[in-house]
Amino acid sequence: MTETDATERPLEMPQKFLPYLEKYRIYKLLKDMLQDLVLNLPKDHLKHMKVYLKRHLDSSKDVDRVILLVSPELKIDVKKLVHDMIKDFGFYVITRRCVMDRYEKHDSYDPNSISPAMLSEMTKLLTLIDPVPQTGWLLFDHPCTVREARCLQQDGVLPTVTLALSPPAPLAPPSPDPHTPHRSFYQQDFEGLKIAYKATLKEVYIEPNQPLEQTAAQCMRAVRAAAAGAQGSGQGFHATGAPGVYRVLLIGPSGCGRATQARATSRHFDLVHLNFRDLLNEARARADETAERLRKFGLSEQLKAEIVKRRIAEKDCIDQGWVLAGYPMTGADFEHLDRMPTPPNRIIFLNVPRAVCKSRVLSRGVDWCTGKDAPLGSGGRVLPRGPDAAQVDEELDNYFSENLAELRAAAGITAVEVDGTKPIDEVQVKVQAAIMASPSFNIECSSQLRNVEHADELMY
Repeated sequence: MTETDATERPLEMPQKFLPYLEKYRIYKLLKDMLQDLVLNLPKDHLKHMKVYLKRHLDSSKDVDRVILLVSPELKIDVKKLVHDMIKDFGFYVITRRCVMDRYEKHDSYDPNSISPAMLSEMTKLLTLIDPVPQTGWLLFDHPCTVREARCLQQDGVLPTVTLALSPPAPLAPPSPDPHTPHRSFYQQDFEGLKIAYKATLKEVYIEPNQPLEQTAAQCMRAVRAAAAGAQGSGQGFHATGAPGVYRVLLIGPSGCGRATQARATSRHFDLVHLNFRDLLNEARARADETAERLRKFGLSEQLKAEIVKRRIAEKDCIDQGWVLAGYPMTGADFEHLDRMPTPPNRIIFLNVPRAVCKSRVLSRGVDWCTGKDAPLGSGGRVLPRGPDAAQVDEELDNYFSENLAELRAAAGITAVEVDGTKPIDEVQVKVQAAIMASPSFNIECSSQLRNVEHADELMY
C-alpha cells in the first residue's frame, strides 16, 4: 500500500463546490451512479457508467403528460382523436378501464365502494411502468371527479398540460340549471376538473362539425405551445426546471405559527429544520471570529446573513433541503438571503392579524420543572415565556408597518400567501400544497413566464 493510494486518504467535497453541484444536480447524479455500480457490480465499469448516463439523459427530459377533458356538449369520437394524437407524440394511453382492470385484482377491491385513493395508487403504478416515464402518457377519461383529481395530485401524478375541449363561447351559452347533471361512474365532471387542473389548463375550442384531423392538429399545437411556455390569458402556466431539493422560507410575525409549521414541514418532506434563534445561539457558543464579533458589536445585518449562509451551505442542507423560520426579518435581510449561493426556492407568507399574534405570544408559557411549553394558567409551575407586552407591541408594529411591505416587495410574485388563522392541520396542508406546486417562472434561465396567475389560486 503506497502513500499515494487514494483509498487511504479521506475524501471530502469542498463546501464551495456544493452549491454548484446542487444547482445542476451533479452531486445527486454521482451518488446515484455509485449506488448503481455497487448494486450491479458490472464487469466493465466504464461501459456501465456510459449506459447509466445515457439512460439518465433520456429519463431527465421533460416528457409530455397530458390529461384530456372533453365537454359533454361536444359530439366527437374521442378514441379516434386520441389515436391520431399518439401517432405524433408516442404517448402511452391510460384509460379508466385500464386503471379499473388493475384495481379489480387488488385485495382491497370492493365493487360497492370504489376508493379514489386506490384508483390514484393504481394510476401512479401504471405511469411508472417502463417505458411510460420516458415517453409520456395521456389520460382521456380519467379522473372523473375532483376528489379523484386531488388524490392524483397528492400522489404526484401531475400533467404538464390539461387540454379542455369545448364549443366556442357564443355557441355554448351558460345553462339555466347551475347543477351538474347526473353522471355515471365513467363520465367526467368537466367543469370541476377544469378548476382542479387550472394550473396546467389549456382550452381548445372546437367548431361544430369540425373534421377530426383538424381537432387533433389543434390539440397537438396546444401541447407543443404549453411545452414551450406559451399561454393564453387566464389559462394557467407551465413551468420547467423544478429544483432538485426544496429550500423553503416561512415568513410571518411572532405568533403566526411559523415555528410549528416549519417543524411539521421538515418532518413531512424530510428537510433540515432551521430556526434563526437556534442558529444565533449556536453561533454565540462557538469559539470563532463570528462569535467574537457578536459579543463585541452585537447583531447586525451582515452577521445575521453570515450565520445563515454558513448553515445552509453545510452538507445536510445541500443534500436534503431546508425550511427556515425567523429569518429574514426585513427587506434588507431578504436581499442578503437571495444573494446566497443556495437561496430559497419556495417562499411562503403566513398571514395572521396583529391582535391574534399578540394574544398567542402573550399566552405562551413554560413549565419551569420540565422545561416544556405550556399555556399560561394551565398549572402552578407554568411561567410566562418570551417578551413582555411592550416588547411584543414594538416588534409587531415594526413588522406590520414597515417590514411586511418590504418583504413582499423583495419576494415578488413567486411568493405564496397562506391564512395562518386556520387550524394547524389545515394550514399545514396549504403549506405543503404551496411547496409542491409548480413555480411560476423558469428556474433554469430565471425568466418570468407570461400570463402567470396569482399563486393564491393554487391553494385548495
